[in-house]
Amino acid sequence: MANHSWGSYHWARTSNPLNLKLERQLTSTWVPSFTQAEADWEQSTVLSLTPGSQNVGVDPKKCTAIAGKVLVCNSAYGKRGWLGIATIWANGDHITKATTKLNDSYHNAAPYNTTEWRNFVTCQEIGHDFGLAHQDENFNNPNLGSCMDYTNSPASNQHPNSHDYQELTSIYSHTDSTNTAAAQTTDFGVRVPGQAPIAPRGLNEEAGDSPAEWGRVIGNDGLGRPNLYVQDLGGGHRKITHVLWAIGEGPKGGHHDEH
Repeated sequence: MANHSWGSYHWARTSNPLNLKLERQLTSTWVPSFTQAEADWEQSTVLSLTPGSQNVGVDPKKCTAIAGKVLVCNSAYGKRGWLGIATIWANGDHITKATTKLNDSYHNAAPYNTTEWRNFVTCQEIGHDFGLAHQDENFNNPNLGSCMDYTNSPASNQHPNSHDYQELTSIYSHTDSTNTAAAQTTDFGVRVPGQAPIAPRGLNEEAGDSPAEWGRVIGNDGLGRPNLYVQDLGGGHRKITHVLWAIGEGPKGGHHDEH
């Protein structure tokens, strides 16, 4: 049985499949990896995904979250140690918006400037945005054939596997009384009747690029590096960030406050 949910975080919806729009602010280099990841995750019986336009009109450096949607951005975020990060905003256990940031400061150079690395990182970070955690966090053991498996050699870890789909089915086996995923306008200011309002812009709607912006550590990877952070926003709202560190990068060791 699969057992790699991200806590109990999930998008609220009143019926399955979950109808979710994946917005993009991507350069052409990343479009094939995004397209592959979207097609892969769409194979889940509990997800119905709609890819947005290639350029939704946000500043990719900020990648400010959009209520009710997943937003995927790429930019040169700096040599901060990470290849990609996924951030969800949650009200209780319910995800209300999510972002994925793909770091060109690493992916524009060897060894990360390959299709295999881009596919692996894109697939994994978007998987987090649905509420999945990792199947395995040991970088050096044999690959599981899943993008949710940490690895230093991603050739066979570019796509979800059956356990990922099983876990999604488990996560979304119940329904909720409300929907937190909804189609939005893209001008960040218009409330469409019957749809969730667009969130106010500001720091709390941005993932940030460094641990100081991610909050306190609540989890470590197989090398002991902090890879899961939470920032409490008050009123039961929190921002949670999963980090994929580059080989030999990231904080050395660490502890976490909670699971």
